[in-house]
Amino acid sequence: MTKKPPKKKSNFLGFRLSEEVLNKLELIAKQENKTRGLVAKDAIEQWLNLELFNQTNEMIMISKSIFSKILSKLDNLSLDNIAKDFADLFSDIMKFSTAKPMNGDTFKSYIAFLIEFFGKNGLKWFNTLDIQVRDKLFIFRGLHDMDEVYSNFFTKFYKFLLSKYFEIEFTTKIEEKTSNLIHLEFKLK
Repeated sequence: MTKKPPKKKSNFLGFRLSEEVLNKLELIAKQENKTRGLVAKDAIEQWLNLELFNQTNEMIMISKSIFSKILSKLDNLSLDNIAKDFADLFSDIMKFSTAKPMNGDTFKSYIAFLIEFFGKNGLKWFNTLDIQVRDKLFIFRGLHDMDEVYSNFFTKFYKFLLSKYFEIEFTTKIEEKTSNLIHLEFKLK
């Protein structure tokens, strides 16, 4: 006879919300086909995780529009340097969060983390995100609401992350960037 895993203990928390907040909650619940309670619970968990992360890492948050304006003011060399700095920071976050070394052998296990971190439940860098590894082909597709400069920045950042921290050797097969889409395909050596 198999034992059931122990249930996580939870407590009830009740509070009042304005009509405006309830309407927003209802809208998101319909879009995601979830209950209002589940959407509220997820929102609180996401906010707490983000707030604790910011406090622990002494970070500040800036809006996408400000970030986009900053990137647009940079020349190509500065954009490269910022992309490398982001890759350095992100590799530290990944190693800390997953407690696994970053290399070609652990790369597949990092993909779920990448989707969660960059996607709708994480930093929200992408509205939709698809990352796949098939045989020796690595595919990255992301839809965002920034601009072409952001697409260029992220491509540089991601290539640097793959080559330096995962130590993956690759040749670029497809590199398509538009004002709101990044489609990258790499042939792994």
